[in-house]
Amino acid sequence: FESSWFDPAKDVGAAAEHSPYRWNGLSWQYRGADYVNERVVGVQATAWHFVATVRNTSVPAPMRAVLWWGTDDHSYSPKIPVHGGAAAVHVSYDDANCTGRAVCREAVSLPGSVTEFTWDSAWWLSNLVADQVYTRKDRAAPVVLRRMALIDAELNAELEKTDAAALAAFAAGQSGLALEVLTTHAVTVGAKASKAWSDLWQQLVVSFIDGRITKLDPADHVSGATKEAASFTDSWKAKVIADTGDKYLVPVSTLSSAHVTKPSSHRAISKLTIKGVVG
Repeated sequence: FESSWFDPAKDVGAAAEHSPYRWNGLSWQYRGADYVNERVVGVQATAWHFVATVRNTSVPAPMRAVLWWGTDDHSYSPKIPVHGGAAAVHVSYDDANCTGRAVCREAVSLPGSVTEFTWDSAWWLSNLVADQVYTRKDRAAPVVLRRMALIDAELNAELEKTDAAALAAFAAGQSGLALEVLTTHAVTVGAKASKAWSDLWQQLVVSFIDGRITKLDPADHVSGATKEAASFTDSWKAKVIADTGDKYLVPVSTLSSAHVTKPSSHRAISKLTIKGVVG
């Protein structure tokens, strides 16, 4: 539905950065009439998602099913490949068959829950990244999607190496070693994805803090960066003006240049010579 009549990123509810998400549920009322919100594909209330790859009998049974598994919002979450024969996953992806139940997770000593944040949960890390996008979509979404493409390529390459190693072990009659290879892979890719999304969240916070855009600038000897304002479309500006009229309009100045007194000269001084600037 993107770019179609159904696209919720095009109307006023999308705000200035074309967010398709709505925070008031799937339905709402106004003056006795009922309205609905679109449920986008990568809905923010997602708990987990996966894409399944099912192979034929040319590979051993423990390798036939591969789940590309992700947490939270499908649109902005890394998906890790896990073989059906893997016996464990990284702790950040481990749920011990609790299906997110806090009491169960606590009982088996797993970190975090829906109401208790932890850096050791892939679900929380995906939430952090996605939440940066929801209100900064035009700026943040491209950054996240580029990182997703990179990690997809990295995980694909690791999957190919793991498949080759496991197949060789199975062919040699070393099924125990093959299963160990599959399990080690599942744990490794989970750790890699969680580290990547923790780093990505930090990058997003630094890049878009205070609604600005931070760009590295080695020539700036104060902060090493420049701060730019976000750029909004004319269609959004028109919506603001339609709602506010002349509230924010800057009036045309009636002063002529003849009425402006200009100093005859300026003398530049170093700010370091000003008392109080330096000790």
